[in-house]
Amino acid sequence: MKNILLIGLGRFGKHIAIQSSQLGHEIMAVDLDEERVNDALPYVTNAQIGDSTNEEFLKSRSVGISKTRWKPPVC
Repeated sequence: MKNILLIGLGRFGKHIAIQSSQLGHEIMAVDLDEERVNDALPYVTNAQIGDSTNEEFLKSRSVGISKTRWKPPVC
């Protein structure tokens, strides 16, 4: 099981949420659009409405991305 921070819940983000959920991963999702967040709730562990480009927003949600450990996913 992995812990995944999913930023953006458009068509691709929701697809990733569904697939990751089926694999048993824990997912925290962030999107500005409340409707998208609500649609993703059955597939994610935690969902937040907010601006993921705002570092203070992420810190307030206990999301820290270490520059030395962060490796973007390859799609």
